[in-house]
Amino acid sequence: MTNLKLLLKMVASFLALLLLLIAFVFFVNREDKPPSESVVKLQGIAKATKPVGDRDNAYVYVMGFSASDNADVMSEGAARVEQIRKSLESSGADAIAEMPGEGQLQRDPIQLIERYERLLEFKLWREIWSGDARSPNAVFDLVFEAQRQMYLKALALDVKGDASDCKRMLEKDYRFWRMVLAESVSANVKMIAARSIELHFEMGNLVVRRFPPALTMTAIPDGWREPFSSRERSLAKMMANEWTFSDLRPDDERSNNLVSMLFGSFLYQPQATSNANADRMLRVAELYDRDYATIPQAAATFLASYGNEKKAAADIGVYNPVGRILLNMEGMDAYTAYGFRVVNLEGMRRVALLASQLRSSGAKGNDVAEGVRTSDLRDPYDDKEFAWDPEHSSLLFSRTLEGKPDFKIVY
Repeated sequence: MTNLKLLLKMVASFLALLLLLIAFVFFVNREDKPPSESVVKLQGIAKATKPVGDRDNAYVYVMGFSASDNADVMSEGAARVEQIRKSLESSGADAIAEMPGEGQLQRDPIQLIERYERLLEFKLWREIWSGDARSPNAVFDLVFEAQRQMYLKALALDVKGDASDCKRMLEKDYRFWRMVLAESVSANVKMIAARSIELHFEMGNLVVRRFPPALTMTAIPDGWREPFSSRERSLAKMMANEWTFSDLRPDDERSNNLVSMLFGSFLYQPQATSNANADRMLRVAELYDRDYATIPQAAATFLASYGNEKKAAADIGVYNPVGRILLNMEGMDAYTAYGFRVVNLEGMRRVALLASQLRSSGAKGNDVAEGVRTSDLRDPYDDKEFAWDPEHSSLLFSRTLEGKPDFKIVY
């Protein structure tokens, strides 16, 4: 009997402590947080984008890029965008029908090039479907192919072709994608613009190197001489959009979330979670709004504190523990890699310009190595000279924290 009483006392004490702990957790989680300064700032960035008429919007034209041969690309794109708008009005529940011509594997290269050259005439870009995981990547794949076909056509032309014509072609291509880079609000399109600029440097360099030294600097676009601006390399619009898309989930999706069903507002505070997410999204954007020399270390420090490593349960805390767990499950390393894909473009620009300058001087063999060593065009991060690979006759730029091989410009 004595043992039974002792056991009952222990159980009663345990239940009392448990109830006390639950009461304490309820007290700590009795209310959510107000929107933070980071939330207000990201909301302001997201709302600052001005609308663009469909007929002036390159994005609308791209949406029609996969239309059947001989079709009106802009009309097809406008129809696609109208369908997208209707889908958004119905909370995206309706399936998006396949774009006419999307299933065609073989396309006429001549028409592809003509469509691409028309695309390059646009001066404005506004995404209408930004942030949706179902974004039609197949359309952009066709745009990539058209860009590549345009360069293959340029490489097939007589080497005696007009260097001024080459410059105009490269200038249009380069200006267009730098414009998209600056105006894009989704990670998807930001990375597409970065990849298109990489392809521009890779293949544009091959086109330029076909000209004799005296014409080399005439053939390159003026944009190669212009450093990427803070607006072009900024991730602010992208991160504001990514935060908005993750923050504004439909209520029915949240109600179907197992976490919300189990805990409700007891252990999960939506606004506090949104605040914390906004804080780190804004910190990612701010990483690249600084001098190049300080970016790598700042990114490394950020990843060390806000990376994708799983935090110990003791770090979760009592307030909003479920929100903290959800945040800890999603690392920020992917976003930092996206940022470096953008800011690394400056190193590619410099190495492409350097190759052209050296060719224009007629440098060969050891003179190239000496020219690389003494040039003012250097790695933007550490101000060191670019690498010269004499075996493959290439200039190399090391892509900082991007996880890719060195960027190569064939000399």
